[in-house]
Amino acid sequence: MAKHAAAAGPGTIEELARWALAPRAEEIPEAAVMQAKLLVLDTIGCGYAALDEESARAVLATLADLGGAPHCSVIGGAAKTSAPNAVLVNGALIRILDLNDYVNNRKGEIGGHPSDNIPVALAAAEMCGSRGRDLIAAIVLGYELFGRAKDLMERDSGWDGVTISGLVAPAIAGRLMGLDAQHLAHALALSGARAPTPLAVRHGAISAAKSFANALVAQNGMQAALLARHGVTGPLDLMESPYGLRPVFSNTEALAGLTAPLPDESYIMRANIKAYPCLATGQAIVAAGIALNRQVKSALGGDASRLTHIRVAMADMPFLRRQKDDPGRIDPTAREAADHSFNFLAAVALLDGAFGLAQFENERWNDPKVRAVMGRLEIVVDGQLNARSPGSFPCRMEAKCSDGSMLVADIPDPPGFSRHGLDAGAVTDKFNAVTARHLDAPARA
Repeated sequence: MAKHAAAAGPGTIEELARWALAPRAEEIPEAAVMQAKLLVLDTIGCGYAALDEESARAVLATLADLGGAPHCSVIGGAAKTSAPNAVLVNGALIRILDLNDYVNNRKGEIGGHPSDNIPVALAAAEMCGSRGRDLIAAIVLGYELFGRAKDLMERDSGWDGVTISGLVAPAIAGRLMGLDAQHLAHALALSGARAPTPLAVRHGAISAAKSFANALVAQNGMQAALLARHGVTGPLDLMESPYGLRPVFSNTEALAGLTAPLPDESYIMRANIKAYPCLATGQAIVAAGIALNRQVKSALGGDASRLTHIRVAMADMPFLRRQKDDPGRIDPTAREAADHSFNFLAAVALLDGAFGLAQFENERWNDPKVRAVMGRLEIVVDGQLNARSPGSFPCRMEAKCSDGSMLVADIPDPPGFSRHGLDAGAVTDKFNAVTARHLDAPARA
């Protein structure tokens, strides 16, 4: 293997490798440790909940074709597989329902799903026999790196956020595998070089790639850590080279913060769990629809056809405008598009007074009754909501009745949103609910 050319000094990738290895597990604040434990439970629960989905059956069938050394566990099964394969399968399972957690950055913008990389930590820790405390520390650092790297991406770029996992996954895996800084730097470079993912996986005609995009990037990150452990080198100037990741991570003003010391109030403390299987920015819309359903029952005897116009207002943020105006979301034609469609979410929650997996059965996005309500929707952004609920994704739903009266549902913070750390009871209640079909009570306990 060729030696990598010596640079004038350590570049961003090398500095990042040192940063990822520096904190001792015992130095992680206890609040972050508890938060990470709850997020591991929530993440595994999301994987179990997805086992009956078509995409889950597909990835499990693919696993049978892949084979692999029996080192790591797969959610919902007794058989083991290789670490990269476990990352692929478990990563897909936890994301298929879009039920896993999300973070908001310090500006209140959506910060993605760092829990997508918890399967990397689980696989690396199991393969290497890591201590639980080391597993938790790697997850906390993974959340922090995910949040910081997200800030390096321009919000209106054509690159999807899963690109970030090309750095996060090898950092988590390499730390747990005991790589030194030099080998970890090469793992980061190898993985990052293959990570850029176009926004097409989450825009327009949304496909199953939405559920698999991060799992594929993370699988490559795990594989890169294994390759680097055996001496394979990568382009260490990846962040600086005009032929590297500069077009992707183009917000160079945030570059200095990438390797700043880990703060007490780290990114993992900004994590929120989801109450409903849909995108993070749709959680309050679903809650508003359910609340409005109760009013329709009380005022109109449950007859939603007497609603002549329904206005759904969200906070005014650029990415929310892009989401609401995406034709593939306005007119969903598949399960993966429906759970990202504000129009579908509002209509079906208003009609059913509930939102779970049952709301996707029989392709409800094609149901004439659902379509009729979708046709009376007006989805707007309202800057007044930004100030009323900063850092959240609020929703105000107003429905005009045929007699001229108005019904209003106001959701400033959606269920599961937390400003001061997760509610342990809410996490365990969700876990018990979503896994009941696959785990009996003793297994859940």
